Amino acid sequence: MTRHFTATAAALVALALPIAACDIDVQKEEVDGKAKVDITSPVGNVSVRTNVETPDTGLAVYPGARPLRDEDEPESADVSVGNSMFGVKVLAAKFESSDETDKIIDFYRNELKAYGDVTECRGDIDFRGRREARRPVCREKPFERDLQLLAGPEDRQHIVSVKPRGDGTEFALVYVQTRGRS
Repeated sequence: MTRHFTATAAALVALALPIAACDIDVQKEEVDGKAKVDITSPVGNVSVRTNVETPDTGLAVYPGARPLRDEDEPESADVSVGNSMFGVKVLAAKFESSDETDKIIDFYRNELKAYGDVTECRGDIDFRGRREARRPVCREKPFERDLQLLAGPEDRQHIVSVKPRGDGTEFALVYVQTRGRS
Protein backbone atom coordinates (compact mmCIF):
# COMPACT_ATOMS: atom_id res chain seq x y z
CA MET A 1 0.00 0.00 0.00
CA THR A 2 2.77 2.45 0.90
CA ARG A 3 4.72 1.73 -2.30
CA HIS A 4 1.57 2.34 -4.40
CA PHE A 5 0.85 5.59 -2.54
CA THR A 6 4.47 6.77 -2.99
CA ALA A 7 4.43 5.99 -6.72
CA THR A 8 1.10 7.80 -7.15
CA ALA A 9 2.36 10.83 -5.20
CA ALA A 10 5.56 10.93 -7.26
CA ALA A 11 3.55 10.79 -10.49
CA LEU A 12 1.29 13.63 -9.35
CA VAL A 13 4.27 15.79 -8.38
CA ALA A 14 5.92 15.06 -11.74
CA LEU A 15 2.75 16.18 -13.53
CA ALA A 16 2.21 19.24 -11.37
CA LEU A 17 5.74 20.67 -11.60
CA PRO A 18 5.58 21.62 -15.31
CA ILE A 19 2.12 23.14 -14.81
CA ALA A 20 3.28 25.17 -11.83
CA ALA A 21 6.29 26.37 -13.84
CA CYS A 22 4.07 27.64 -16.68
CA ASP A 23 3.71 31.36 -17.04
CA ILE A 24 0.39 32.10 -18.68
CA ASP A 25 -0.26 35.67 -19.71
CA VAL A 26 -3.83 36.52 -20.73
CA GLN A 27 -4.67 39.96 -22.10
CA LYS A 28 -8.21 40.83 -23.11
CA GLU A 29 -9.68 44.11 -24.24
CA GLU A 30 -12.95 45.03 -25.89
CA VAL A 31 -13.58 48.43 -27.44
CA ASP A 32 -16.42 49.40 -29.80
CA GLY A 33 -17.43 45.76 -30.34
CA LYS A 34 -13.87 44.75 -31.26
CA ALA A 35 -12.34 42.05 -29.08
CA LYS A 36 -8.63 41.44 -28.69
CA VAL A 37 -7.39 38.42 -26.73
CA ASP A 38 -3.78 37.26 -26.42
CA ILE A 39 -2.74 34.19 -24.45
CA THR A 40 0.95 33.41 -24.13
CA SER A 41 2.31 30.27 -22.48
CA PRO A 42 5.42 28.10 -22.75
CA VAL A 43 3.48 25.53 -24.77
CA GLY A 44 2.02 27.96 -27.30
CA ASN A 45 0.21 31.17 -28.04
CA VAL A 46 -3.33 32.15 -29.00
CA SER A 47 -4.28 35.47 -30.55
CA VAL A 48 -7.88 36.43 -31.40
CA ARG A 49 -9.09 39.65 -33.01
CA THR A 50 -12.76 40.17 -33.89
CA ASN A 51 -14.43 42.78 -36.05
CA VAL A 52 -11.12 43.66 -37.66
CA GLU A 53 -11.02 45.70 -40.83
CA THR A 54 -11.69 43.32 -43.72
CA PRO A 55 -9.00 40.65 -43.21
CA ASP A 56 -6.79 39.82 -46.16
CA THR A 57 -8.20 36.47 -47.24
CA GLY A 58 -6.64 36.87 -50.68
CA LEU A 59 -10.10 37.16 -52.25
CA ALA A 60 -11.88 40.27 -53.47
CA VAL A 61 -15.12 41.19 -51.76
CA TYR A 62 -18.06 40.71 -54.13
CA PRO A 63 -19.03 44.13 -55.61
CA GLY A 64 -21.77 45.82 -53.58
CA ALA A 65 -21.58 43.32 -50.69
CA ARG A 66 -21.95 44.58 -47.13
CA PRO A 67 -20.41 43.18 -43.94
CA LEU A 68 -22.92 40.85 -42.31
CA ARG A 69 -23.82 42.12 -38.87
CA ASP A 70 -25.45 39.44 -36.74
CA GLU A 71 -26.12 40.55 -33.16
CA ASP A 72 -24.19 37.82 -31.34
CA GLU A 73 -21.41 37.10 -33.83
CA PRO A 74 -18.49 39.17 -35.10
CA GLU A 75 -18.47 40.06 -38.79
CA SER A 76 -14.78 39.20 -39.14
CA ALA A 77 -11.95 37.54 -37.25
CA ASP A 78 -8.20 37.02 -37.25
CA VAL A 79 -7.20 34.00 -35.15
CA SER A 80 -3.73 32.49 -34.67
CA VAL A 81 -2.80 29.45 -32.59
CA GLY A 82 0.65 27.92 -32.46
CA ASN A 83 4.09 27.35 -31.10
CA SER A 84 7.51 26.65 -32.62
CA MET A 85 6.37 23.25 -33.96
CA PHE A 86 2.97 23.97 -35.51
CA GLY A 87 0.56 26.78 -36.19
CA VAL A 88 -2.84 27.67 -37.60
CA LYS A 89 -3.93 31.09 -38.80
CA VAL A 90 -7.53 31.76 -39.82
CA LEU A 91 -8.77 34.98 -41.40
CA ALA A 92 -12.51 35.17 -41.97
CA ALA A 93 -15.18 37.72 -42.86
CA LYS A 94 -18.94 37.43 -43.44
CA PHE A 95 -20.90 39.45 -45.99
CA GLU A 96 -24.37 39.75 -47.45
CA SER A 97 -25.61 40.84 -50.85
CA SER A 98 -28.99 41.40 -52.44
CA ASP A 99 -27.74 39.53 -55.53
CA GLU A 100 -28.80 35.96 -56.17
CA THR A 101 -26.66 33.09 -54.92
CA ASP A 102 -25.68 31.85 -58.41
CA LYS A 103 -24.11 35.22 -59.34
CA ILE A 104 -21.95 35.18 -56.23
CA ILE A 105 -20.95 31.54 -56.75
CA ASP A 106 -19.89 32.30 -60.35
CA PHE A 107 -17.88 35.33 -59.16
CA TYR A 108 -15.97 33.26 -56.60
CA ARG A 109 -15.43 30.29 -58.89
CA ASN A 110 -13.48 32.69 -61.07
CA GLU A 111 -11.67 34.37 -58.12
CA LEU A 112 -10.55 31.04 -56.65
CA LYS A 113 -8.98 29.82 -59.92
CA ALA A 114 -5.95 31.99 -59.07
CA TYR A 115 -5.16 29.46 -56.29
CA GLY A 116 -5.59 26.26 -58.31
CA ASP A 117 -8.38 23.82 -59.04
CA VAL A 118 -11.67 24.72 -57.39
CA THR A 119 -13.47 22.07 -55.32
CA GLU A 120 -17.22 22.55 -54.77
CA CYS A 121 -18.97 20.80 -51.92
CA ARG A 122 -22.30 20.75 -50.14
CA GLY A 123 -20.95 19.07 -47.02
CA ASP A 124 -17.51 18.60 -45.47
CA ILE A 125 -14.16 18.83 -47.23
CA ASP A 126 -11.30 16.53 -46.19
CA PHE A 127 -7.81 16.14 -47.61
CA ARG A 128 -6.71 12.67 -48.71
CA GLY A 129 -3.67 11.10 -50.30
CA ARG A 130 0.05 11.05 -49.63
CA ARG A 131 1.34 13.94 -47.53
CA GLU A 132 3.09 15.62 -50.48
CA ALA A 133 0.08 15.29 -52.81
CA ARG A 134 -3.03 15.55 -50.65
CA ARG A 135 -6.16 16.62 -52.52
CA PRO A 136 -9.50 17.95 -51.27
CA VAL A 137 -12.36 15.46 -51.25
CA CYS A 138 -16.00 16.36 -50.62
CA ARG A 139 -18.22 14.35 -48.28
CA GLU A 140 -21.68 15.42 -49.44
CA LYS A 141 -24.48 15.94 -46.92
CA PRO A 142 -28.07 15.51 -48.07
CA PHE A 143 -30.17 18.68 -47.88
CA GLU A 144 -27.13 20.93 -47.20
CA ARG A 145 -27.89 24.53 -48.25
CA ASP A 146 -24.36 25.92 -47.93
CA LEU A 147 -22.02 25.53 -50.88
CA GLN A 148 -18.31 25.48 -50.05
CA LEU A 149 -15.83 26.50 -52.72
CA LEU A 150 -12.18 25.71 -51.95
CA ALA A 151 -8.86 26.22 -53.72
CA GLY A 152 -5.24 26.01 -52.72
CA PRO A 153 -3.06 23.40 -51.06
CA GLU A 154 -3.91 21.98 -47.65
CA ASP A 155 -1.57 24.39 -45.87
CA ARG A 156 -2.98 27.53 -47.62
CA GLN A 157 -6.70 27.07 -48.22
CA HIS A 158 -8.97 29.76 -49.64
CA ILE A 159 -12.60 28.98 -48.87
CA VAL A 160 -15.89 30.64 -49.77
CA SER A 161 -19.10 29.48 -48.12
CA VAL A 162 -22.30 30.67 -49.84
CA LYS A 163 -25.95 30.26 -48.86
CA PRO A 164 -29.29 31.97 -49.51
CA ARG A 165 -30.40 34.61 -46.99
CA GLY A 166 -33.88 36.07 -47.37
CA ASP A 167 -34.08 37.63 -50.86
CA GLY A 168 -30.31 37.70 -51.18
CA THR A 169 -27.18 35.80 -50.29
CA GLU A 170 -24.90 35.39 -47.28
CA PHE A 171 -21.29 34.40 -47.82
CA ALA A 172 -18.06 34.03 -45.88
CA LEU A 173 -14.50 34.43 -47.12
CA VAL A 174 -11.94 32.35 -45.23
CA TYR A 175 -8.20 31.87 -45.48
CA VAL A 176 -6.61 29.02 -43.48
CA GLN A 177 -2.83 28.74 -43.25
CA THR A 178 -1.18 25.87 -41.37
CA ARG A 179 2.41 24.90 -40.67
CA GLY A 180 3.89 21.84 -39.02
CA ARG A 181 2.55 18.33 -38.87
CA SER A 182 -1.15 17.73 -39.41
